[in-house]
Amino acid sequence: MAPKKPSDSAPRSNKIRFVLVEADISDGNLSELTHAITSALKPTITPVHRQLPARQVMQALPEVSESAQEEEVDGAPDDEVQEEAGEDTPRTPKPRAKLALPKYLPDLDLSGNGTSFKDYIEAKPPRNHVKRYLSAAMWLKEHGNSPTINADKVYTCYKTASWPLGINDWDSNFRGAVKRDLMRRVSPGEYAITPIGEAALQKGDE
Repeated sequence: MAPKKPSDSAPRSNKIRFVLVEADISDGNLSELTHAITSALKPTITPVHRQLPARQVMQALPEVSESAQEEEVDGAPDDEVQEEAGEDTPRTPKPRAKLALPKYLPDLDLSGNGTSFKDYIEAKPPRNHVKRYLSAAMWLKEHGNSPTINADKVYTCYKTASWPLGINDWDSNFRGAVKRDLMRRVSPGEYAITPIGEAALQKGDE
């Protein structure tokens, strides 16, 4: 097949634009003439704004559920919720309430009949609170004519012997001794040393 000649191709349309420029400019001011010619040759394009139907506009918008709307209105940020809950906030331990000290009994006779309380504990110094309670109860039973002991009596013994007074609850050592059968509870606040407590004191055990 013979190639097509240029004359056989489809005719092309040629667009010719003739512009007539009319400008009132001052003498020697070519910038105004240039601006007028450029404005005349620049094609004027009117922007076309396509307006979508109302149905398409609603479909294009993201759907927001009712629960999400409620969260936006009523919900608090996560950091505020955690701050209110206090999950990450370290808890400060509450200071222990200091109980009132027992009464010092100046009329309690600790001289004894033959062996004073100071001489008794110097012969065998107790080295912890349980042994000090047992020693005071034992001396009061044997030399102080007092078969029972309470917080006021043991506090007076501590003051007389110059033992450390750093005890918050003076009844706690009595309760601990009762659990170990070293003492027995005679009446509210009154305790007596048991044979097991006497044996433990003689052996030097707690």
